[in-house]
Amino acid sequence: MHRETRRGLRLSNVTLRLHYGEREMSLKLPERKLVFVVEPRDFPGVGDEEDEIRRAVRNPIGTPSLSETARPGQHVVIVADDLTRVTPCQKIIPVLLDELSAARVEDEDVKLIIGLGTHRHMTEDEIVQRFGRQVAERIRIVNHTPFEKDNLEYVGDLSSGIPLWVNREFLGGDVKVVVGNVIPHCFGGYSGGAKGVLPGVCGEETTGMLHLTGARITVDKLIGRVENPLRQAMEEAAQTVGLDMIVNTVLTREGQIAGVFAGDYMKAHREAVNLVDRVYVQEVPEPADIVIASSHPADIEYYQAIKGVFASYRAVKRGGTIILLTPCPEGIARTHPVLAKYAALPSEEIDRIAAEDKAKDPCGVACAMVHAQQREKGNLIFVSEGLTSEMCRSLGVEKAASLDQAVELALRRHGEHATIGAITQSDMLAVVRG
Repeated sequence: MHRETRRGLRLSNVTLRLHYGEREMSLKLPERKLVFVVEPRDFPGVGDEEDEIRRAVRNPIGTPSLSETARPGQHVVIVADDLTRVTPCQKIIPVLLDELSAARVEDEDVKLIIGLGTHRHMTEDEIVQRFGRQVAERIRIVNHTPFEKDNLEYVGDLSSGIPLWVNREFLGGDVKVVVGNVIPHCFGGYSGGAKGVLPGVCGEETTGMLHLTGARITVDKLIGRVENPLRQAMEEAAQTVGLDMIVNTVLTREGQIAGVFAGDYMKAHREAVNLVDRVYVQEVPEPADIVIASSHPADIEYYQAIKGVFASYRAVKRGGTIILLTPCPEGIARTHPVLAKYAALPSEEIDRIAAEDKAKDPCGVACAMVHAQQREKGNLIFVSEGLTSEMCRSLGVEKAASLDQAVELALRRHGEHATIGAITQSDMLAVVRG
């Protein structure tokens, strides 16, 4: 954020700079109008990242190390998230493979499953880009298949009543490790931990029911609250399938590793959450009439970019406006077309559709429901090259050609005395002080 002052005119302006994909968008505003800017706090990286990953894996929190757990001849399954996440997989996976080799586990006995949840499959080029050519050539890497029942196994119902369908190859592992990154999350409270199992390698029905449960509770009661019903369901799933270890990171604002947390899916995860709160959760003095939010780094499609809306949920006044900056090169939702079909409906009507089982895509319906809840709280204006005017109409939102035009539309609605806040990326969580 840059400030400029003109003497004699008592004019003090600020220049906001926000991510828009790989680019930046900037906006000049009178300083008096800007009530907050929410961005990651400065935090040091760990220095030698490979050494820190190795230290964490060799000294796990609450579990035996891999050298104590894995044995020659055993099958080891590693779950890692996909290209919609910023987890530094290229740095973590080689360390895990070296530790397994030291335990005399052969590479042919190690498999990496991409924990897609219900996202689209990654291509071969994307797999090489995400995990590195050396890893891609060293071990077998497969996409999770949440829509194919033949590749899933039913292992019983969770205490919440959600049927637990899990990837067969994951269940067949003698040693199970999940890799992820931790930030505030709309349903799980925070990402990471047991979330790599549910929804990471669960079937569509399981994942859909989890998301619908979250949509009915509402995002405001879940995001940034680690002890919540959805996190409990995730951790029950992890216990049921016998998850041996997590390896979670927390990143700095520059994308460096601020901390590595390996071990028990609850104990190590909670330590990661403590660091996340110091970097990514920020109090604001009051809600703003207008919140400008970047979806970065969740930019690929609106099913991901909605995280920018969630990050703003508590920071915007009821009846206010959220302006979302998001490229969305893959449109609304490649694997969840019903999001566009239902998103403009009232949330209660979407819930009825889900209850009557008229929709066969519960994840898409859940996303449509939480999107509708935000529309009912206030207004949404999108600045996006990937979302066409027709797509925005299907979502029940306004489309602006530029950030300047979006702010002009919002000020026309709320008046020249409207207050403005900004959230520089969707990894953040803004909470109102007090």
